[in-house]
Amino acid sequence: MTFPANYAVIAEDELTYVTGGGVIANVLPAVMTADNWKTFSTNVVKIVGNTFMSGFVSTVLGTVFGTNYAFGAVSDKIGTKLAGMDFLNGAMQVVGGLAAIYTLGTGDAKTEHVENVTTVNPTTAA
Repeated sequence: MTFPANYAVIAEDELTYVTGGGVIANVLPAVMTADNWKTFSTNVVKIVGNTFMSGFVSTVLGTVFGTNYAFGAVSDKIGTKLAGMDFLNGAMQVVGGLAAIYTLGTGDAKTEHVENVTTVNPTTAA
């Protein structure tokens, strides 16, 4: 017997192993392409990164550029922050920090003097 190249002869009792998720496979490709999934994944990472950005900046950069920096202070600060958490929450904090690093590495950081123009009102200036 000759079958097409993509045809597989499978016993009926094994069909559940190969047809599971068939509904999802038939519906989602029409809606989401590979490029859509890539954009979705990138946006989720950036949203998580934005959420963790202020904590990352204050923990890492605030410690490094603080007035009393000591060698190893960043790892001490991160260790102190993670010490009160269980494994799952600590792991999620690490993932959030990595997402913040990814977000910083893939886009331009906004600067205060460009984004929030400071104005002086001459009538209220001292």
